[in-house]
Amino acid sequence: MLSTFRKVSFSLLSLLFIYFTACRNDRIPHLPDTLVVATDSSPTNLDPRIGIDKASEDFHHLLFNGLLKKDDQDRMVPDLAESFEKIGSTLFRFHLRKNVRFHDGRMLTARDVVFTYNSIFNGAVPTTKKATLDSIASVSAPAPDIVEIRLKAPFNGLLSNLNIGIIPENSSADFASHPIGTGPYKLLSFQRDEGASLEANSGYYSGAPVIRYLKIRIIPDATTRALELRKGGVDLAFGPGILPPDYFQTLRKDADLNTMTGPGNNYAYLGFNLRDPILSNKKVRQAIVYAIHRDELIDDLFYGAAYPATGLLAPHHWAYEGNVLRISYNVAQAKRLLDEAGYPDPDGDGPRVRFHLSYKVSTVEFRKMVATIIQSDLARVGIGLDVRSFEWGTFFSDINHGNFQICMLMWVGESDPDIYRNIFSTNGPKNRGKYSDPEMDVWLQNAEVAETEAEQKKYYSLIQKKAAEDCPYMSLWYEANQAVFRKELKGLKLTPDADMQVLKDVYWENQKSRRH
Repeated sequence: MLSTFRKVSFSLLSLLFIYFTACRNDRIPHLPDTLVVATDSSPTNLDPRIGIDKASEDFHHLLFNGLLKKDDQDRMVPDLAESFEKIGSTLFRFHLRKNVRFHDGRMLTARDVVFTYNSIFNGAVPTTKKATLDSIASVSAPAPDIVEIRLKAPFNGLLSNLNIGIIPENSSADFASHPIGTGPYKLLSFQRDEGASLEANSGYYSGAPVIRYLKIRIIPDATTRALELRKGGVDLAFGPGILPPDYFQTLRKDADLNTMTGPGNNYAYLGFNLRDPILSNKKVRQAIVYAIHRDELIDDLFYGAAYPATGLLAPHHWAYEGNVLRISYNVAQAKRLLDEAGYPDPDGDGPRVRFHLSYKVSTVEFRKMVATIIQSDLARVGIGLDVRSFEWGTFFSDINHGNFQICMLMWVGESDPDIYRNIFSTNGPKNRGKYSDPEMDVWLQNAEVAETEAEQKKYYSLIQKKAAEDCPYMSLWYEANQAVFRKELKGLKLTPDADMQVLKDVYWENQKSRRH
């Protein structure tokens, strides 16, 4: 499937990379009480109420804590809240941990939580996070260590939105320039597009980080990140796509470095516009899925940095349903379904096609390469795919306005199963393909108001099975989380969302017993 040119390009890149780095004998030694981490982009805002990009969230997780946080199965579990309970169908009560302090020494109280949320509700800060909290009627502090959140109506998706970092009451309007939180690290300095220096919070509620100083280097270029890892200018780089797959494979062979791979939450898919007269036919959508050799595509492009997806929720997720219809590559079955759908092949194996479809993609070279591979696969079953690439703003605007037939997109870091309601309910705000099914609508509504996790899971199981059969999306892959780091660094654990807070538990060899 993958062109000879592309395979040669991968090989040449790797050979050039090895050539320029293999002879290095001047690896920089690490500092005993400092960890240097490379990231690929600069945060847009250090205020946890405002920044929504991954780079901002990375810093938020280092500097702040929310009421709740995700565990390894993407359940929401206590963080600043020591415990919580649901009272009736619309009231949640949170009991705060005792003796938690902000970086400036102030004690955390329920008033800080109320201030944080109210500053979002009342427009004190310009933020899109207000929309995610629209289900909340009020946030109150009946006691110094108790927070109560009352909903406008029953809504299980609330908990997934309660990981917003809590800030001190009466924080100033320029809070982002000097953020103060309760997190494992406190900020010493920050320079946009360059990096940041942080120091361990010696009073962190679950124990201070072992390594005292953390230096974040913002290095947008992947080759530079790889070279810095090779020469020792960087101790660690991790996350989905942090390095090209062939670079990662090359660095695995470096005796001074370790690598790690773990599950991730980034989900790539093909979206179908069901208002289109051709794609409104389920047999056509299923035929397209049968015709695309997804496993070979993943093997050729990712070298283990991705794995086949069955739906939006990854296998580690508490609500994941693995017993769904799995459509594997089968050209003969694809042709049969197209015949049954009323689109016979006009000339057998000749050059004429059954029909043409438009495939919209951004100008990112990798996305265009995937489109070309899919175009070749669909040609084998008589579908002419016209690939059209657009700069991101135009592309995304077209998709949001339904101006497409097929598109490729990715949900990044989505782990709240309520996302299914947004994308597959008839009137869902992110239902770009206009999928509609009455049975699905009922299940989505029932999952939203279910009283127990077991009841929620029952409905999400039905939802995932239905989505796999109806094919409003074609699931492509989940991106794996990967890490490259010095072999002397110990204690690293990758989470599905590549949470930076794991850095509090890493240590240099022979250092673990010492905490600051």
